[in-house]
Amino acid sequence: MKKKCILLAALMASMSVSGQSMDDVLKSIEKHNAQLAAYKKAADATKSANHSEVYLDDLEVGYNRLWGNPSTIGNRHDVSVSQPIDLPTLFGTKSRVAKSKDALADGEYLVQRQDILLEAKMGYLDAVYYNALVNELQRRCSQAGAMLAMQKKQLEAGDINIIEYNNMRLTLSNATTALTQAKAERDAVMAQLKQLNGGIDIAVTDSVYQPISLPGDFDEWFDHVCASAPAVSMARDGITLGQRQLALARQGWLPKLAVGFMSEKTMGEQYQGVTLGVNVPLWSAGKKVKQAKAEAAAAEAMHKATIENLKSELASDYAMTKGLVKAANDSRAALSESDNTANLQKACKAGEMSTLEYLISLTAYYDAVEKMLSSEREAQKAYARLTMYLL
Repeated sequence: MKKKCILLAALMASMSVSGQSMDDVLKSIEKHNAQLAAYKKAADATKSANHSEVYLDDLEVGYNRLWGNPSTIGNRHDVSVSQPIDLPTLFGTKSRVAKSKDALADGEYLVQRQDILLEAKMGYLDAVYYNALVNELQRRCSQAGAMLAMQKKQLEAGDINIIEYNNMRLTLSNATTALTQAKAERDAVMAQLKQLNGGIDIAVTDSVYQPISLPGDFDEWFDHVCASAPAVSMARDGITLGQRQLALARQGWLPKLAVGFMSEKTMGEQYQGVTLGVNVPLWSAGKKVKQAKAEAAAAEAMHKATIENLKSELASDYAMTKGLVKAANDSRAALSESDNTANLQKACKAGEMSTLEYLISLTAYYDAVEKMLSSEREAQKAYARLTMYLL
């Protein structure tokens, strides 16, 4: 039983320190982000307001008490109940307009969600970069420390001079400083991710990116993206709204009706019956139809422009991502084939090269590693921008 408890505790401990994948991070931030929750409530409030005018007007109740003069004719009492009837409301036209406005509110929320998730994705990619950089710098510190210990013995034996020894000390100091700075920058990125996650800690332990798989046919891929991009969906919903608002404006020519009941009571007499009122729109309807036509035409033009702008933007991102991916892959392949750190260390220990030659060769390799890590991050970020509409 004791062994089982120990195994369970070990399992829970390993789970607590295990990192989260990118999908895990994005799902968590979507769930806990305070700004996104505020955007959702604002969208719900907008949708509620959209439906506040799709109902019939309230009943109108009137009462009149009139005193007769002379008093012998008695008093008069009038009671009336009237219900205004708006035909576009009865036909459901206003309801359809409200639903189109709801779709626009949802689309705006999705655009805001997309922006926040892209920010989170960029933060995750930065965290992976700094994990890789910290690992690399720790390796450098370890190598520099081992070389410094070896050169201390060589200095004591008189095989090297104090200048060579101090150069190695400086190398270790620089590596330690770079490691401290990289850890601080990583902490800043993790703090940003925590803030996006509503103050809840996020664990990112990955130090290697997932491979990038670019679509082979850009045009075919763009059609898929275009169907789900929030900005395009909003523009498409704008066309629907424009058409429904035009239909509503045209129904503005319809008369506005009011039906009800009225009672008039005087001394010894009473009248009661049905009332009917008609409001004929002669002046305002034409201008509203003209305005609605212009807005519908503008919505169609906006939809076309949105698609064209999106395609141009993604074509540029596609070309950039393709070039950056190739550069990153070539850089990693070249480094894997030309890693001479172990050989340089052996040569320096054997006295086959001076400390200065060793440090110059090592610095060139280290610079190449940092450029490779940076190029991989830039390729991943370009791919993130390219695929942001699929989040």
